[in-house]
Amino acid sequence: MGIFNTFVKKNIKHVYFAGWEVEFNNDERSQKFIETQGIDKKTAYSIFSAIELEFEDGKLVRAFDMDEGDKQSRELTEKELGQPFFDAPVHSIFNLEESSDGKSYLGGETPKEFNIPKFDFIAPFQYIGKVSKSDEPFQWLPFDLHLTAPLFLELDKIFLDYTDPMNPRVLDLEELEKTESPFGNLKSDSEIVFQKKYFRGRKSNYIGDDMEESVMGHTGVPSWIQFPDIPSCPKTKKTMKFVMQLRSTTGIQTERSNVVPSNDGLQHYLEKLNFAADGDLFVFFEPESKVACFLIQNT
Repeated sequence: MGIFNTFVKKNIKHVYFAGWEVEFNNDERSQKFIETQGIDKKTAYSIFSAIELEFEDGKLVRAFDMDEGDKQSRELTEKELGQPFFDAPVHSIFNLEESSDGKSYLGGETPKEFNIPKFDFIAPFQYIGKVSKSDEPFQWLPFDLHLTAPLFLELDKIFLDYTDPMNPRVLDLEELEKTESPFGNLKSDSEIVFQKKYFRGRKSNYIGDDMEESVMGHTGVPSWIQFPDIPSCPKTKKTMKFVMQLRSTTGIQTERSNVVPSNDGLQHYLEKLNFAADGDLFVFFEPESKVACFLIQNT
């Protein structure tokens, strides 16, 4: 009677994500993370912070935290261990680089055909720029997206309805009315116009290209400064798609302004395009409802 050794070939699959603060326990927060933060292996081995999940025969068995390719074992919780395999959309990163032949831009005068939301009770919205759908990373947008937000308010996030792309409408008006500003001299007719700079997207496996000055931000996946705060559309309840992340270090200066700061400590925040004390602006969009979300995080 012969003796046979039976080797069972296991089915191994890997999934990669940008970021770190998540528990894969199938709740709403983790589902949003899976939809938004998925990347390929090459990108995961390049960026500052990533997660690798390993599935064996359809079940989650191991995980790793990664820092530019340096892998450390990541402890799985009881809820995570054994989770059935889930796939994730793979997002391509494009760094947004200053370019004279770009179609998208930051700053500039508000186009005559675009109407910024205006109210008597708050500091004004600023015109931030235009995202052109002719640029490769933005071809999924239904139209060119003009960016505007009240940058000098202590804002958590704001939702704008772009059903009419040239006349965005604030959805959370009551919340906006309660929002305060550290810039006491800002009024409803205050005006701040930023220097206009064109940019275009360049595909990359690294977010920010070592923070080169020419890189204004990036697309693909958010690089959260505090924690993942992925918005749901208030109209459709769907997870909103990430458009871009812009840095305060873009070097875009204020072209002109009629604002006088309430104290000297605030002056430098008015001298350039700045997001809540040198933070980052995150832009999301839901193509079905035409709703955009603007939120800011800083250290």
